[in-house]
Order: sequence, then structure tokens, then C-alpha cells
Amino acid sequence: MAANCIACGCHITYEVYRPGEHPLSVLALPKTRQEARNAVRFPMNFRACGDCGHIFNADFDYYQIPYEEDSNLMYNQAVIWRQYMEDLVDELVSRYHAAGKTLVDIGCGDGGFLHILLQRELGCRCVGFEPGVESANARRNGLEVYKDYFIPMRDLVRMRPDFLVCRHVIEHLANPREFVSEIAYWCNVHRVFPVFLAEVPRIDNAIAQRRINDYLYEHPSNFTEFSFRNMFEISGFEVLDCRPAYHDEVVVAFVRARRTERLQQIRQDAFDYARSLKEQRQAVPEQLAALKAAGKSVAFWGATGKGASFLNAFDLMAEDWPVVVDSDEKKVGRFVPRTAQEILPPQRLVEKPVDVILITSQWRAKDIAGEISRRGIPHEQLLVLADGRLAPLEGGKE
Repeated sequence: MAANCIACGCHITYEVYRPGEHPLSVLALPKTRQEARNAVRFPMNFRACGDCGHIFNADFDYYQIPYEEDSNLMYNQAVIWRQYMEDLVDELVSRYHAAGKTLVDIGCGDGGFLHILLQRELGCRCVGFEPGVESANARRNGLEVYKDYFIPMRDLVRMRPDFLVCRHVIEHLANPREFVSEIAYWCNVHRVFPVFLAEVPRIDNAIAQRRINDYLYEHPSNFTEFSFRNMFEISGFEVLDCRPAYHDEVVVAFVRARRTERLQQIRQDAFDYARSLKEQRQAVPEQLAALKAAGKSVAFWGATGKGASFLNAFDLMAEDWPVVVDSDEKKVGRFVPRTAQEILPPQRLVEKPVDVILITSQWRAKDIAGEISRRGIPHEQLLVLADGRLAPLEGGKE
């Protein structure tokens, strides 16, 4: 069950419509009366977001829907609807200069929208992604369509589209905000910033007219005009236009991923940091082994929290590295989790000095160095982990 709004993440929601279990109403249409009587039913639990007004099925399970096995039979030949699609294509050409550009249609169905654009003979490359059986029909009509899901990480860099189109798909997704956020992220990583035409049914009329029949299991998301715009805005997009259309029964948005330079830096920093952590898990034990091979005795100062994390990160077990002290006398006599050293008082290092004291917590290192100095604890080296290696604590000896 989705506890939070799937369009904005707000945790405050209100029950709107919970009629029990209903069958699928668009996909997998029964072929016999008996099959219809025995149709599998699914839980309907529609809730309204207390922040953006989005109405969503909190009990929806995307993997129960046979999108790859059957067609989502949307009728595209009605006169007014057909003219509406023609007008959208005209807008792409006149306002957003689509002629000669590459356009990718996500969830293109039989390719009807792409076909309208190709009929204009504007030199466009039109590519569709359709995981369902309609992809075969689209290819038979001469369209470049892949029987696959659109994967932003892979396909944005492969296609480098000037335009993305996603019409009557987002309302089917269990995590629509995750879907659009991923597109915005990979647009920034790959430095591709297409105009994104997105369209979904608009639930505002159903709310105003108190309609009961707008809620389908296949549509876990029922967007208000505000919730659709808001989802894009909080997911990394600049909204170029967002408006109701087709008798106010749909909401159409033209958006573009915002250029967010920090995303590239965060990604690179994460890769560099991960590599450093992996390397130091090998380098630090090697340094410690070299100290031991040179006949140096070692004690670790700091036994819990970051200290315990340090000992566990490098698998420094009590059998090999028994001396661990801590400044907090309340911890003395307890044991380090997993590595199992008994926690000793600092006085232990006065009575039985060691050659090397390794401070396990960088943020307390200066305080600990001062304590070592005040207690007159003898040592040859005072080390701390710095930039992935054990190094002398700068200014450690007083």
C-alpha cells in the first residue's frame, strides 16, 4: 500500500473512493461471457493527497497488469479527438520547431501520434517505445518502434532526442514522480534537454461533477491540473506550458528538465568516494600489517560509534588487535560489537605503553590528542585516518 501521495510524496491523504475489488476495464477484455463473469478483480482504494490534490489508488500493484501481453485499446479515430491530436502536432511544429528533429514517443501504442507527425513530411526522426503487442502493429505501419520500455539512462544518450512525448502513460504508473524525476536526472547527466510533451486524463471535471466512473484499476493516478504541474516542478522540470484540453478532460504539459549543475558533481563525488572507500579497506589493513611486521605495538583510541565503525570496517578483530581504549569511563569493561575487544581505560596505556596510538574518530582527534598529552601517555606515533590512509595527526604531540 502506498502510504504517501505518489505524485508529490505528502503523507497526509483522505479516502475518496473504496468500492472493494473491481476487474480490469481496458486491458485483457474477456472473450466470452463466462470469462467475463470470472474476471479477476483488484483492490480499489483511491485517496486524495492533502497537499496537491492528486487522487491515487493506494492498493495498486503494477505487476498485476498484463501490459506486455495485451493491448491498451484506446480509441484514437473519433473526429474531435483526432483533430485534437493534429493540433498538438501543429503546436510541436509551429511553437517548438519540431521539423527535422528527433522525437521519442514513450508508450506509443500503435504509433498513431507518430504517424500524424510523419505524414507532415518534415524530415523528423520518430522513434517509439511500446512494451505491449501494439508495437508489432506500429512496425507493420513502417514506424521505428521498439518493443521495450523507455529507459532514460540508456535511451536519452542513445537517441539524444529533441522531443519526448508521453501521452496517456503516466496515469498507469505506480510511481509517476519517480519516472519523471529519473528523466530529469539523466537529461542532466547526458546533457540532453528535450522538450517533453506529457498528457494524462484530468480528474478536475470528475470532482466538480461528482462522477463515479472515472476510476479504473489500470489508472492508479488521477491527476488534477495542479498535481500534474506540481509533480513536474518538484521533479526537476521547468514548466513551459500546462493547461487543460479536449473539453478540459485532459491536462497537457510542455516541460523541459532544468539544468542542474550540482547533479553532475554529486554523481562524480559519489563515484570518487566509493572508489576511495573500497581502496582504503585494502590500504589501511596493509599499513597496520606493516606496523606489526616492524614489531610495533598498536592501540586504538575510541571504541564505540565511529570507533566501532572503524574497527568493523577493517575487520580488526580482538584476536589480532586486542588493545582498544576509550575516554568515557562508563564504557570501560564493555566490548566492541562484533570485533569483541574489551574496552579499556586510558590508564592502561600509562601502565603498558604502546608504540602507536591510532585515533579512530577524526572529529574528536584533537581532544583525544590533548588528553594523551595531559595524561603523559608515551608513544612514538599518533595516527589518524586521513584521505584514505593512516597518517600522523597534524599537531598531535603537545
